[in-house]
Amino acid sequence: MIQIKVNNYSVEVSGHAGYMPRGSDIVCAGVSALYQTLKESAKELTDGEYKTSSEEGYGRIWPIGEVSDEYKLLVSSFLIGANGIADSYPDYVKVITD
Repeated sequence: MIQIKVNNYSVEVSGHAGYMPRGSDIVCAGVSALYQTLKESAKELTDGEYKTSSEEGYGRIWPIGEVSDEYKLLVSSFLIGANGIADSYPDYVKVITD
């Protein structure tokens, strides 16, 4: 199962969906695409500073200092997509927010 935790605009994604074998898992691919878009958009479209941590089955991004309105919007958009996937595949994705 993939767990997505959002706490104070820190976003952490961990685990594997297990919906299909690795390399053909559409649930993992969907969540990964959303997370990668959030991470790259934060860097490219905002003036904020961020720390990131990534390895297989894990990714985290958290802002350093003041959180910009642009980043807040990006996280809100990420959550819309993540919740949509979780609603469609509740046995494979769980979203936890503070």
